[in-house]
Amino acid sequence: MTRQLKERLSIGGCLVIILVCFWWIYSTQVRSVQHNVALHRRIGEVLAEQTARLVSPKGQIVTIAIDTKQWPELQTQLSTFKAKLKSLGEYQIHEYLLDTKDQPKYGVGTGLSGRRFVRTIKKNPQADLFVSFIGAPKLDANDLADLRKKPKFIAESRSGDNLPGLFECGLIQVAVVSRFQFPAPGPDKPRTAEEWFEKRYQIVTPDTAPRQASSE
Repeated sequence: MTRQLKERLSIGGCLVIILVCFWWIYSTQVRSVQHNVALHRRIGEVLAEQTARLVSPKGQIVTIAIDTKQWPELQTQLSTFKAKLKSLGEYQIHEYLLDTKDQPKYGVGTGLSGRRFVRTIKKNPQADLFVSFIGAPKLDANDLADLRKKPKFIAESRSGDNLPGLFECGLIQVAVVSRFQFPAPGPDKPRTAEEWFEKRYQIVTPDTAPRQASSE
């Protein structure tokens, strides 16, 4: 091996180490502060407020989420949700963190399958309400048949595609959804947490949900 080749290999190895260190710093330090903290705190508050509106001042709440290690915005939402709910009544919160198996479909407002939704409902028959931070599930005929009773359910969802069927079946009461109706209310340049929320998200109920398209 020539001296020149050794030098090139040494330089290449140093570059690899630098890139790995850069990615570690980005993943653990930079990404954790990039999300809009005010916005995601407000999402957590809204989910807690809607929960308290649907349940008496005392109840058992089940949250459905994933590991927040790669999702600092989800950690912000969950911690704010619990703190806000504590101020609104006496609630017991049971947290379910689903194993994503590294599937890319999982994230904030997305990923919950019909099968996992039904399984979580059946494991918690005493729950007064379920809150999903990872989307609204699409349920097929088998999922619907497997549900013994309709739960009270709230979801944060990145998309409203699954909502019409869920609302029409009475399987969801409220959804906090990435905004799909425009123009958005409020100023063009949001400053407060509420303005950010109104700009980026909207609350959907049975009265305001889009109707399911006819199959005819």
